[in-house]
Formats: sequence, C-alpha cells, structure tokens
Amino acid sequence: MSSQDPKLFRTLVDADPAGVVICEPRDGDWIASFVNAAMLKLTGYDAAAFLGRNLKFLQGDDRDQEGLAKIRKALREGSACQTMLRNYRRDGTLFWNEIQIVPLRGADRQITHFASFHREGGIPRSSPAEARDPAMSTQTMLAYLRDDKLTGLLRRPYLEELVKRDWGLAQRESRRVSLLVFDLDHFSQYREVFGRQGADQSFRRISRVVAGCFRRASDLCGRFDEDQIAAFTVGMEQAQVLKLAESVLARIRDLAIHHPRSSVSRFVTASAGVASIVPAHEVPPERMYEGALVALREAKDRGRNQAVTREV
Repeated sequence: MSSQDPKLFRTLVDADPAGVVICEPRDGDWIASFVNAAMLKLTGYDAAAFLGRNLKFLQGDDRDQEGLAKIRKALREGSACQTMLRNYRRDGTLFWNEIQIVPLRGADRQITHFASFHREGGIPRSSPAEARDPAMSTQTMLAYLRDDKLTGLLRRPYLEELVKRDWGLAQRESRRVSLLVFDLDHFSQYREVFGRQGADQSFRRISRVVAGCFRRASDLCGRFDEDQIAAFTVGMEQAQVLKLAESVLARIRDLAIHHPRSSVSRFVTASAGVASIVPAHEVPPERMYEGALVALREAKDRGRNQAVTREV
C-alpha cells in the first residue's frame, strides 16, 4: 500500500453506513484499533470506550450465547463468520447485533487484522456479507469501500481525498485543474414514474457513459450525489473542458432513455457545471467545488441540458 492508503482507508471506513470495527492482535487477544462513526451511533459509546479493548464488553454479563462460539472459532481458525448476538448499548438497552467478521490479510497472506461489520437486526445490510471470498486483503476491502455499489464509480469520500492529493500537486506545479459536475434533469420525476429500480438501472447506464469519457490516467470520476456525477481533470484548458462537458451531455442524450415528465426533452438529459482554476498556494479545493455548483445552478436556470463553465 502507498503511504496515503491508510488515510484513505480510514476515511472510507468511517464513511460506511454500517458499523465497522478493526481489531489487531495484542497479547493473545483481538483488540479494537479503529471504530467508525456508525458503530458509535449504533452503540452509544464514544471511541475511547472501544479502542484498546476486546468487543466482548458489548455483551455485558450476557455471555451464554451460541453466536460467541462461532466467533471464537473464526478467530482461532482465521476464517470469516456471520452470527447474531445480544448486545447492550451504553444506556443499557438491548439490541440484536448482526455481525460479520472478516480476516484481513497482508501481502504475505498472513492475517494482520480482523474487520467486523455490525448492523441492528432487521436493518438492510450494507456490509460485504455477500462477498464471494470472505478472506479479504486490505486492498480488496479498500476497493469495496472505494466504489459506489450502484455505478462502480468512486464514492464521494474517496473522490474528494484523491482530488485533495492532486490539488496539492497542481499547486506546486502551477497546473490547471477542472471539476465537472453532471446533474440529471428532472430525475426525481423520472424516479416517480419508473420507481427506484428503474431509475437505478438508467443511472447505472448513464454512469458508464460518463465514466467512458474520462479515460486518462489522471482523470477521476465519482458519484457526487444521488443524481450527480463528478469528474476531475488535470492539465486541460478551460475551453477544452467545456467542450468535453458538452460531449458528455450529448452522449447522455444519445442513450435515448425515455423521460415522460421532462420539460426539456422526450429523453433523459443532464446539465453540467464546470469550474476551472490554476490553484494558488493559499486557495483550498472547496473553492473549485463551490464554483462548479454555482455553474451548475446557472446551467439549470438557463433551461437545463447544457454546460456552463466558470473560472474560479
């Protein structure tokens, strides 16, 4: 892993909606070394209550549980398991904790950590319980947390971390960077007609088309919001980026996805906001994000189905 991967890894895990705890071996026991925000919300404890401790404290005195034997066996054998335990929040209330434990292996295939994914029984799963290979490498888990599950594009937290990295390089080298934000026009009305499943299928098709327009090694493309896709480019002039944005919008129109409630077209269209800048040393990347969203609002105000660019 590169020197930046641990930071990215923690950023992504902390953004996961499932409770996640990463444990490391210490004195013959597995001790929590990381806990994400969702786990703190689920249990009511703060991070200090987790770090450096075995997760058995969540069971209180309720230790006679069948699921505990499965967990001990998995830890002993270095395997994955899934089970349900009675756990107790900080205020003492009982909840059923559906747990999946996954071993994480290093480059030498030796187990370095265990990751556990937690959700209250009955809540839809967002952890990799359906993974075909339950013994994940750290890189595999990073990929799981990196990619948006619907589109295969980068998730927004990961995209923003990579943009931050490339922003710093552009500052040092005085290179132009651009952010393009694509927003599907009247897509909430499309969702009302075709339902969540139909809208997701169309959004997936559109995402593939947009991603296909950003093939350079330095390009980044991610899901920015529910109906938005963002792309980041380095080294392109403002006029070139605007032309690229217009080309992306044309390719979306060429999909000819029927939209019966759009006031713009018979088919699904998109608007684009583009922000371009050669970042000075004191300028944060937030200025670029703000500029792209202002440009996007202007494109919407002008009637949608077009791109607007701003120098920020």
